[in-house]
Amino acid sequence: MGLLVSDARRDFVELMLEFIEGQEPRRFPLGDRPVSVGRHSDNKIVIGGTLASRFHCLFWAKQGRAFVRDLNSSNGTFVNGRQVTTAELSPRDVVNVGDTQFVLIASGDAPASGGYVPPAATEPEPVLMTPSPSMEEPQWVDSEDTGAFDELAAPPDLPSLEDVAALERPVPDTLNDLTNVVELGVEDIIEEDPAGVAGSNWSRSFDASSLDQDGPIPLEQADVSMEGYNVDSEVILAELAESLPDRTFAGPDIALLSARGQIMHPAGKAARGKDAVDLFRRMLVVAARGRVTDIHIEPREGGFQVRMRVDGTMVDVVRVPVPMGIRVQALVKVLGEIDLAQRNTIQEGHFSASVPTDRPPATRRIDYRVSFAPSVHGQKLVIRILDASYAPMHVRALCLPGWMQEEIERSLRKDAGMLLVCGPTGSGKTTTLYALVRGSNVQRRNVITIEDPVEIQLESVTQIPVDEEHDKGFASLLRSVLRQDPDVIMIGEIRDAETARIAMQAAVTGHLVFSTIHTRDTAGTIFRLLDLGVEPYLVAQALHLVLAQRLARQLCPHCKAGYPPSKAELDAMGDIAKGVRQLFRPVGCPKCLGTGYWGRRAFFELLTANDDLRDVIVKQPTLQTIRQALLSTRFQPIQSSGYKLVAEGAVAFSEIERIIGQLND
Repeated sequence: MGLLVSDARRDFVELMLEFIEGQEPRRFPLGDRPVSVGRHSDNKIVIGGTLASRFHCLFWAKQGRAFVRDLNSSNGTFVNGRQVTTAELSPRDVVNVGDTQFVLIASGDAPASGGYVPPAATEPEPVLMTPSPSMEEPQWVDSEDTGAFDELAAPPDLPSLEDVAALERPVPDTLNDLTNVVELGVEDIIEEDPAGVAGSNWSRSFDASSLDQDGPIPLEQADVSMEGYNVDSEVILAELAESLPDRTFAGPDIALLSARGQIMHPAGKAARGKDAVDLFRRMLVVAARGRVTDIHIEPREGGFQVRMRVDGTMVDVVRVPVPMGIRVQALVKVLGEIDLAQRNTIQEGHFSASVPTDRPPATRRIDYRVSFAPSVHGQKLVIRILDASYAPMHVRALCLPGWMQEEIERSLRKDAGMLLVCGPTGSGKTTTLYALVRGSNVQRRNVITIEDPVEIQLESVTQIPVDEEHDKGFASLLRSVLRQDPDVIMIGEIRDAETARIAMQAAVTGHLVFSTIHTRDTAGTIFRLLDLGVEPYLVAQALHLVLAQRLARQLCPHCKAGYPPSKAELDAMGDIAKGVRQLFRPVGCPKCLGTGYWGRRAFFELLTANDDLRDVIVKQPTLQTIRQALLSTRFQPIQSSGYKLVAEGAVAFSEIERIIGQLND
């Protein structure tokens, strides 16, 4: 497996890594197959020390050139004292991986051990051996540069990196890049110890006796079967978790609780011998750090594909072998108290996790809603993440325009009336509804919610789940709730005429009612209520506010790029574009997982019912008469709200066009 190279100026040489194991120098031949280095026992070269990551870096050689690549390690990889992401190496270059020093040498060279300077115990960076002045300096790709395979400047007599790029994959800085590592194949990353060497750092790396052989390691000795567990899955999830900013807790810190709140897997240590638990915990860590709302574990031919929804977009994360995927699904079923024997039906459940926090209280709870559905290759699992720490806790956290916030807060202080939130699925209606409930003075009011299902538990609020199987729908529960002396009622959704009629009667008779409805804009809500058969006078009397909203992905502030707007963009924005000289578009960087976006921002349209509008509703309203009635209010179309975010540089023009296009279809 060692690489023999030649050119017009030199004889055949073999590139090797030399490093110190114990007190003796060791040599490892480099070839075109990656050599992984790290603390984990499944690396080709296993090293110790607290500064090394589990899977720290890769070495390889191609056509006489050697390269090193950092795998997003915690403490970085250094070549001749400089931190790199990817670098080309020259003979006698020194690479520091944690506490271990590697020297690139050619066959026939004298041992480099005399040039080593052991790292001082008090210094975070090892003292480096000075390379021979006759050797050329390596060509760098700086660690700040996410383009791991931008062309490296090379002497004219050496081949281009284009050949190497076909072999290697990008540095795993993003979710999408990380999935490419899986396609490299387990055998390209991990090699079994064919000789079964026990008790040394070379275990599961390579046959130590091969160091004395003249030829390369036989390729057939490098193959290994990893049936049942994919080490790449663990590597990808671990490195991805390390690349994300939130470090509040790690996998072993997660305590997994069943649907009844019983601790099934306590925190504090890894689940020894339970690879499925460890792998699943890593998924939850990535989800918590990456603003993930849903985890999809999807059966495919030959494995399970794990995808996560980040800022509303599905992103591929990792592929898991069939045996491990089945064990993860079984673990989730046990946590959710779901029948393990059933596989050809829809199954639903829930569980939770307790994780530490950096502020009081010491722990917080994350709820997960589980859904299994049969598919061609097996059951698909979707886990909805209900993390209250990311939800807006009050109306002011919704980032509403000032006048909208004042109108809503004024309505929340009233004793009666109806506030509706409208928009398509996934527009954040329920999140806004919870913020309204929290702002309705729950400590001094009797607040009752009817939800399908209860997503986030609220303090000082009575929450009732819908149970259609036992004839407990929205309408029947709403009748019962009215006998509970409520001040505020939240209805998860108005779906039918009976629920709409009872809710509006409650709003007229002295109750403050919140709910959602599936319409595209505020004017459409009026037509929808009338279409359900609610009497026009009841709609006119009960309705106080209608809030329409959409969610737009915010541009990453670290990598967004400005550009001069086109005439078409300025024309679409209208008066809002006055004075705008620059718009922004997404680029992508490690801090935003390469997507170009970081979080989502809601933009709104608020309809305030006045006497003119009530007169229109009682008659036969049209879109034109409704808009005419709103002229005396501060009504602003939702398109204008979106374009204001574009003018502020918070959102890309293309993002608003994508969303507004749905309105104009």
